[in-house]
This record gives sequence, C-alpha cells and structure tokens, in this order.
Amino acid sequence: MRRLAIGALVLLLAPLLLVPRPARAQGADPARALVADGSDREIGPERADRVIALLGQGLRTPATARYGQLRAGRAGAFCGVVDTTNRMGNPVGPRRFVADLAAGIAGLVPDGPELRNPAMPQDYAALQRILALYAANCAP
Repeated sequence: MRRLAIGALVLLLAPLLLVPRPARAQGADPARALVADGSDREIGPERADRVIALLGQGLRTPATARYGQLRAGRAGAFCGVVDTTNRMGNPVGPRRFVADLAAGIAGLVPDGPELRNPAMPQDYAALQRILALYAANCAP
C-alpha cells in the first residue's frame, strides 16, 4: 500500500519536474530582465544597470523589484517607477524614484507618512534631499 502511494505521488509530481525552464541567452544580464516595460532602451542598458544597482542598495529585496518608465531627468538624474515589496514581503505597488549616478544618490520618493514620522533627523534630511532631487529632475 505504501509503494502504491509513493508511486501515485511520483506520477502526480512528474509533470512539474519535467516542465522546461526558459533558456537565458548566454551573457544576458539578469538586471535587464527587471525592467518590465523595456524603457531601459531609452536611457541605455549600461545606465539602466547602474540605476538599478544604485537604487537596489536601498531596497530591502532588490531581487524582487520590477522597474519601469525609466527616463533621463532634466538636471542629469534618472527617474522611474519601481514595484517592490515592503518589510513584510507584501507588494507595495509602483513607487516613483530618482537616481543621480554622478552623486551616488538614489531613493524612493517619500510619501506623507514617511515624511511625518522619520526615525531620526538624518532620515528626514535624506528624505528631503530625495524630494528636492525629484523636483529638480522628474516632477511635471
């Protein structure tokens, strides 16, 4: 009876184990797969990779982030949208971001609750810097 149960389990799981995985081209950059809408072509793949790497340093789970609407800003920084997860692992939806490669600064544009309740005064100053950078480059 036990052999029959194991055999039935193997038959049920076999199709899952035999599903072919999509082949990745040799030398393909995994960061490029993180741009959902192909907007990395607008700013160039090298710059897109640098923006993703810089912003990823500040994200809790950079591997799960999906980027979109990448574009060059008015004052030399790069703007876009990132869809990532919060500290609980739940998706937070698309969030605007700005990245200045020359200065090595990147961050999500803070929303109201983040500005009202910063953990420390340094955090508030960093949030204000991101807001100013966003206003100078990306705001309509």
